Order: sequence, then C-alpha cells, then structure tokens
Amino acid sequence: MIDYGKLILRIGLGLVFLYFGLNQLIEPTRWVDLIPEVFTEFIETKIIIYLNGIFDILIAFFLFCGIFIKIISILGFIHLIGVSLFSLGFTPSGIHDLGLAFAILSLYFLGEDGFNIKKIFPKLKNER
Repeated sequence: MIDYGKLILRIGLGLVFLYFGLNQLIEPTRWVDLIPEVFTEFIETKIIIYLNGIFDILIAFFLFCGIFIKIISILGFIHLIGVSLFSLGFTPSGIHDLGLAFAILSLYFLGEDGFNIKKIFPKLKNER
C-alpha cells in the first residue's frame, strides 16, 4: 500500500515540475521578475529561465519514470529551497515552494516504489 503513496507523491510533484518547466519555455517573459539580479549580471535572463524550465522538465521526467529518485529528490529540494529563499522570499508563493521542497525531500527517505520504468527495462536496475 505504501508504494501507492510514493507513486501518488511522485506523479503529483512531477506534474508540478512539468507545468512550471513548460510554462517557462512557452512564456519566459512571465518569469523575468523572479530572477534575482545577481544572476542576471553573468547570464541573460531568458537563458536562465530556459535552463530552469529544462531543469524542471527533467526532474518531472525522472519523477514520472521513478528512477534516480534519491538524486532527483535532493536536486529538486535544493532547487526549490533556492527558489524560496532567493526569488520568492517569505511570500505565500515562497512558503508554497518551501512546502513542495520538503515534499520532494520526503521521496529521498521513502525511496523507490514498485511502479517504475525499471519494471519495463530491467537493465536500469544498477541505480544506488
């Protein structure tokens, strides 16, 4: 039964990351105000937004597939903590992302579930 809970958590978080990743690629101008100025001194704002969108989509992909969960959960946690602290701050959206950060971190401790792509492609079982 716990595998269903892990699956629901993975898919739910994957949908969130997919939505935001696609939205950043489709409408990057909506995200310009969220990029801290310290980053725009080195890299063009739209490039940061596109890279972040691709990163979000990759996290979503791995969450949907159920592979590399420990690595993805730590990367997602660090990413969302960074967004909360450096972009959104302690606004309602920032606290929302903080909650999502701890939800994805829980996947690190919960581990894999029985519903993943490894069932279809057994050669992928070498993950640690």
